Amino acid sequence: MKKTVIITGATDGIGYELALLLKEEYRLALCGRSQEKMKALVEKLGEAEVYYECFDITEEEKRNHFCQNVLAHFETVDILVNNAGANVKKDKVVDIDLSQLRYMFELNCISALGMIQGVYSSMKERQAGLIINILSSCCLFNNPMTGAYSASKDAMEGLSKILLKEVKSENIGVCNVYPGGVDTAFRANRNTAYLKPVTVAKMIKNCMENEEGCVHDLVLRPFVEDNIC
Repeated sequence: MKKTVIITGATDGIGYELALLLKEEYRLALCGRSQEKMKALVEKLGEAEVYYECFDITEEEKRNHFCQNVLAHFETVDILVNNAGANVKKDKVVDIDLSQLRYMFELNCISALGMIQGVYSSMKERQAGLIINILSSCCLFNNPMTGAYSASKDAMEGLSKILLKEVKSENIGVCNVYPGGVDTAFRANRNTAYLKPVTVAKMIKNCMENEEGCVHDLVLRPFVEDNIC
């Protein structure tokens, strides 16, 4: 039987490309905010086995229902890819809008944890599973003007690294992905010197298909970036 993969933030960038890469070998459970973009993606996926919903992932009730509906539809979730995220606004730390900071924590950390909690029981029961958290190279090298985004991603990294140790004995793997600059609509200005979304998606697929153990940390950076530790 094909494995079931949940991809959050599936209608753009890395999530979009990953869904296309997995369409023949996996059953896909996808979520995103845009009905229009989701419809276009599902059309491109053709004959793939797909379940999808469109909602704002920061809405707890809708997020919980999505996890329940995926399990009802496919019975199992083998892999969760926490891809949804955003950097709402760049500011100096002293100028950060606290409401925007709260939203970034909701989107980049709390929502991802909520998804993990939504599928964990199923993975634990089967003693098998893989959780992939798309973080950012900002966790490894903090830059000025990225305080709110970095703080939210750092928080998720901390939870993810602890989770890794807590679920290892249950045969559940946890993989943290740290992309550098990726040329997606995530950024206000596109940059063709950055990584292509499909490049990152291919590496994630490789981590999913690793046959022994688990890839715990995956770092990818374009050559144009100097923020190397």
